[in-house]
Formats: sequence, C-alpha cells, structure tokens
Amino acid sequence: LSKDNRVVVYMGDDKRDACVYKFISKNKYNQKDGKKNSKLLEEGTLYVANFGEGRWVALTIEAVQKAAKGNAELLKKFQTQADVVVNCHEAAILLGGTPTDRPEDLEISPFDGSMFIAHTNNSNHGNFHGHITRFFEKDNDHGSMEFQFAIFAAGGIQSGFSAPDNLLFDEDGNLWTVTDISSGSVNTKIWEPFGNNGLFVIPTEGKNEGEAFQFASAPVQAELTGPCFTPDEKALFLSIQHPGEETEDLANPTSKWPHRSGDKMPRPAVVAITGFK
Repeated sequence: LSKDNRVVVYMGDDKRDACVYKFISKNKYNQKDGKKNSKLLEEGTLYVANFGEGRWVALTIEAVQKAAKGNAELLKKFQTQADVVVNCHEAAILLGGTPTDRPEDLEISPFDGSMFIAHTNNSNHGNFHGHITRFFEKDNDHGSMEFQFAIFAAGGIQSGFSAPDNLLFDEDGNLWTVTDISSGSVNTKIWEPFGNNGLFVIPTEGKNEGEAFQFASAPVQAELTGPCFTPDEKALFLSIQHPGEETEDLANPTSKWPHRSGDKMPRPAVVAITGFK
C-alpha cells in the first residue's frame, strides 16, 4: 500500500531489454471491504521506471500520443489506453522507460519496504550472470514518483550464483533466490563453475549482507522455480522444471529424476523440503 492507502503492484517482464513497471490504483484500500478490494486493480495508472532519472513515468495514451506526434504509424497503433497496455513495451521505451536485463521477479521486503528485482541476465549487453537490484522509493512510499536503487548482489564466480530468477523472503529478512541458467548453457563454458542451477539464501543485513549461500542444487538440466514457505516456515515448497531438457534420444535421457522405480523418463515435480527450525 502507498502511504495514502492506494494499492501498488510491481511487475517485471522476462525478456532482454525489458522494463520494470508499477501500477497504482485510483481508489483507496479499505480493509473492511475484504475481497471487494480486488476491484481496485481495475482502475489506476501504470508506470514505467526510468533508472537514469530515478523516476516513474506514467504510461497514458495522452503522453504516448504526444511523444509520437508526427509519426503516423505510431499514432495509428496508439489510439486508446488499451493500445498502450497491449503494446506496453513499445510505449514504455517511447516515454523513456529504461530497458533492463530480464526482470523476472519483484518482491517487497516485509521489513523495510525496499523492493528487490531479479534481473536474470542479458547477453545483448554482456551481463551473462545477471544481478539483483534493490529499489528505495522516496520517503519509503510505494506511491512515490521518485526512487533510488542499488545493485544488491551480482551474479558471477565472485558470488557463486548465476541467473537469479525467483525471489522469496523469510522471517529473518533473508532473501532466497533460485537460478535459471539455460539448459543449453549449464555446466558449459563460463557457466561451468556454477554446476547445476540452485537455490541460494542471501542475508539483507548484517556482516553477510549481499553474500550468497547455496542451499539446494537442481537435477541435471532443470530449473528451480516458485520457492514458497509454509506460514510457520518449517517447510519450503519448490518446483523442479524440465529435468533432462536437453535429451535428444528418448531411450537414453540425460536425467531420470526423480528416479522412481520403473520410470524411464524424467518428470517435473513439486518437492517439499522440511527440517527448518
């Protein structure tokens, strides 16, 4: 929620040179309305982040048409606000949105309100290992139009992880991230030191702030996704996507995870990791 009680939603766009967005509802949240508050998502303003100026830019049809003035092709494409939403990336770039490195997941810290973005990577600009960005909204207000940001953690051999993808916070303020090195790259060339994809925990404060510690390793050619703690944080659910994805000969798969008796093919699954105290 913003300080004036409007709903704020942050969004990424998992592709190279994509932008970071936030939506702010027109009307205000009322706890007594319960599920009726979902209607707040139906009307509001969509913004794109301009990193160079540290400000959020409103993606309105009026602003887009003004920026496209004199360009008949663009003016034909952008005639209504719906056109801005459908062609959002093009509109964002037109209005000064900053192209970034595959912003996959965005999570708000439940402790200080800062917002974290997992930028998976971008081979177009030599960012092969990705990074995690930390946003600080002005006056700690999610409804603010200005922000500062920092590179919280950078992928690479110095940190031990590459291609951060999904994010999760625990009750101690640690940031958890899973990685998404593509199956065609994992364990090869510059990605060889990282082994399979993994699950990492990164403290957000204290002497180990920004330092990654590996907690789990994925099966061969699999991606770990969607980490989620139970409310008491005694169990962690984790999705295992496409193990053995690079298999060319079905009679000889590169992985047979989860190695069930009589099963000759790898299978994606959801696992539960227990034992947390």
